[in-house]
Amino acid sequence: MLSVMNFNLMKSSVRVLIIATLLMFMNASKAQEIYQSVGYRFGGSGVAYKYIEDQFRGFELMLNFREHGIQFTGLLQEYKPVKTDRINNLYLFYGVGGHAGYKGSEIFITGDDGNGNCQCGTTYRYNPVIGIDGIVGWQYQFSSIPLTLSLDYKPYLEYLREHTLRLDLWDFGFTASYTF
Repeated sequence: MLSVMNFNLMKSSVRVLIIATLLMFMNASKAQEIYQSVGYRFGGSGVAYKYIEDQFRGFELMLNFREHGIQFTGLLQEYKPVKTDRINNLYLFYGVGGHAGYKGSEIFITGDDGNGNCQCGTTYRYNPVIGIDGIVGWQYQFSSIPLTLSLDYKPYLEYLREHTLRLDLWDFGFTASYTF
């Protein structure tokens, strides 16, 4: 029963992500200078989508898989060009946002079948997760090929279950993205 609920929650979440992405693409045609990218974030493993306007403001959506669960993250970001004599298209970015999803905890089950034999095994208990995120990083956009590389630091504070707060100060990521 629990796995059916988790599967239905995941299907609903994926539908919302697809609809939001389509709405962003439709809205993108109205702006003048739009930069978009889709890529994979290594570290906090997941898929990342960025949308940046010509005023160097934008947002990033991430779909992460961690601890036998799924998590959606949304971040509003500011980009500042780093001007050097040798490097163009280098940006410092920072922002804030939040995340929601669920994670799994492995539970060891022990029991007796009545004949003195151990009925042991493992299962997962799934708990909802909600939290706030910060992000700061460097991004380099190649001018000759549609590739963007970024390195970021994304600490977060989350509420897990009954009165449990978790602070993670060690979420570093490297993202390689296709730019369009």
